[in-house]
Amino acid sequence: MTMPTSLSLKKGRVLCVDDEPHILRALYWLLQKDFEVITATSGQEGIARIQQQAFDVVISDQRMPEMGGVEFLTMVKTLTPRSMRFLLTGYADLPALLSSINEAEVYRYITKPWDVDDLPRMIAQAADIARAAELPSTTRQEAMVSEGTTGAAPILVLDNCPTTLCAVQAAVQKLAEVIQVSTVADAVHVMRHQAVSVLISETALGTADLIPPLCLIRQRHPQVVAVLLSRTISTDSISALINQGQIFRFLSKPIDDGQLGETLIQALKLNRQLTQDPGLQERYRTEPLTAQSSHLDDARLSSVTLADATGGTRDESLGQRVGRLVRSLFPSNV
Repeated sequence: MTMPTSLSLKKGRVLCVDDEPHILRALYWLLQKDFEVITATSGQEGIARIQQQAFDVVISDQRMPEMGGVEFLTMVKTLTPRSMRFLLTGYADLPALLSSINEAEVYRYITKPWDVDDLPRMIAQAADIARAAELPSTTRQEAMVSEGTTGAAPILVLDNCPTTLCAVQAAVQKLAEVIQVSTVADAVHVMRHQAVSVLISETALGTADLIPPLCLIRQRHPQVVAVLLSRTISTDSISALINQGQIFRFLSKPIDDGQLGETLIQALKLNRQLTQDPGLQERYRTEPLTAQSSHLDDARLSSVTLADATGGTRDESLGQRVGRLVRSLFPSNV
């Protein structure tokens, strides 16, 4: 199912993969006005389409027979790294969400039913990024990789657990200095006064939820690579960390030393690429948390105590938690 109109008149070429025909029809009719839309009913068919032509955006359902969406998008990342990847699902599948971060490195996680105004906007943004933010050449990538673990800026650990600090120090050894803080304010203070390559953080300290301030920090410092550590996580939190935080990896506690070491080496390499080529930061652009949060600066964020930033119950939505954070930053305006 394609539109015969020239791609030059469209905002980009989009591949939609889903095993349910009515979902594909809905996506096609929603997007075909602005994009050249091609559909596939399985991961295997999607791979065949990708081998035939280039796509700016690839959207895949998660639950499909034979090949799930995360497996498919992980293959897409290898076959066509320029393409921006979206995971679309109607089911809150925690293992799939974690894999969509750690393996497929998806740009956005979209739930069914989708917002008919928001989805085209996000796809247009992603298509623009795919077409404008060129990936480094193979030679340049090799140079960056070879430099990626030398002379790195400090790694910042936002976690009051001494075991985490020891594990990170052992993993990086002499590759980078490791600084540990136990509050959001301290983390922002460090980042205001010196460059940081990687932010390693718990998702919560006690009952305090760190996810809203972490997302805000990522928006203020797009070159910093975020690695999250936790024993437990909710599907709502993971989707927020994908869309509003664009975190690099999520690792479960207790920490696997080998996995942590490999993750930090890759994170240092990515930070080197993002620092040397700021255009690549667009590929990790985050969705705004609120209209007000886009105007936050580090000075305001650093004035917020951990309790101010994360108070309340973990049962509240991300929007409610961010609303509290914004009100603490703008008490006279909200």
